[in-house]
Amino acid sequence: MSGSGRDAAVDEPQAPVRARRIYYLSGFDPRGAAFYHRLYREEAGKQARHWDARIDVGPRIRRGPHRHAWTVQADWQGESVSTDYHFLAWDDIVRRHWEPRLFRLFIACVAGYAGYIASGAFSRVRRGFRGPFISAVYPVFYVAMLLALAALGAAGAGWLAWGLGADHAPTAALAMLAAGVIGWAGMRLGNRIGVFWLLRTYLFVSLWGRRGSEPLERRVADFAEAIRRDQEEAPCDEVLLIGHSVGAIVAVALAARLARVLPAGQRGNFTLLTLGHCIPLISLMPTAAAIRRDLRTLAQAEDLRWLDMTARADALCFSQANPLEVSGIAAPGRPIALVVRPFRMFDARTYARLKRNKLRLHFQYLMASDLPNEYDYFRMTAGPGRLMPY
Repeated sequence: MSGSGRDAAVDEPQAPVRARRIYYLSGFDPRGAAFYHRLYREEAGKQARHWDARIDVGPRIRRGPHRHAWTVQADWQGESVSTDYHFLAWDDIVRRHWEPRLFRLFIACVAGYAGYIASGAFSRVRRGFRGPFISAVYPVFYVAMLLALAALGAAGAGWLAWGLGADHAPTAALAMLAAGVIGWAGMRLGNRIGVFWLLRTYLFVSLWGRRGSEPLERRVADFAEAIRRDQEEAPCDEVLLIGHSVGAIVAVALAARLARVLPAGQRGNFTLLTLGHCIPLISLMPTAAAIRRDLRTLAQAEDLRWLDMTARADALCFSQANPLEVSGIAAPGRPIALVVRPFRMFDARTYARLKRNKLRLHFQYLMASDLPNEYDYFRMTAGPGRLMPY
């Protein structure tokens, strides 16, 4: 993997950035722009203290039906930087696939995983990527264990009531109550640690890979046109297209479309940044021809820079896996891959607690660290240094 041993540091430029524009795509998350605006504002303030800097995040403004933006004015010990941060929304599409009823979610789980296994992608993930494979089967085992515990609890409560001489009706009622309490407690715990979030994510990716997503394709086309207009009307020093988690797959589709429609002269200051990517989840599916076409486009568009950052501790991403090579596309040196090391961001006790929550660790790419670190999302997005040398 190209550059797999390098740290995730921002290159300091000869000519500092004064004006930057960012387009951000979240992962499979029903929370929209308001959540990510608040997250950026709160975490930027925490991170700025490591640099004795000031980062002021302006109010969120709607720029279109699916685009929100806010300004970031930063001062880095006398170096001023202005960033326009655009949130490209697809959370409405996520919510259409966010089944709230757990029983129906469990039924969909059977069909979704069966389709993914039948495609052969599940077997390839199992053979080559231990962390993502465990994370994929973890929600299924959790649901199976929860159902088993509820059944055992019901049987145990019924046996106890029957042994105490209760009639059929009270015995059945107590058994149902026991199953309900265990199920309720298990679902609350599952929601808190992100089990059902992960389950919904894998089902969506499986469906996307098998059938495509026409609404998402139209949204990507709309985003590309808006970015093309911005590039023509509002030049700036640096443009970053950032995709996190499943959003990295959407970012790949968007970057490939931009590579096809942007004139070469408008791509020179453009960088694709993928954080905690899970691209092989879909690109390994034989039916996912569109995403592999997009990856081939990016493999050839060498003037459109691509930087990929993953953490080995992040079991929800394909850490140290080159998304082009994994997908059978030869492109030496693309993307440039850098390592994120969350264990250096916190003291040992805090990090041990953080690791127990897979979903929380997966969001660390977007959050502040307790200790100064070579990976700094806010210096990358609001600092005076270019993300990659030009």
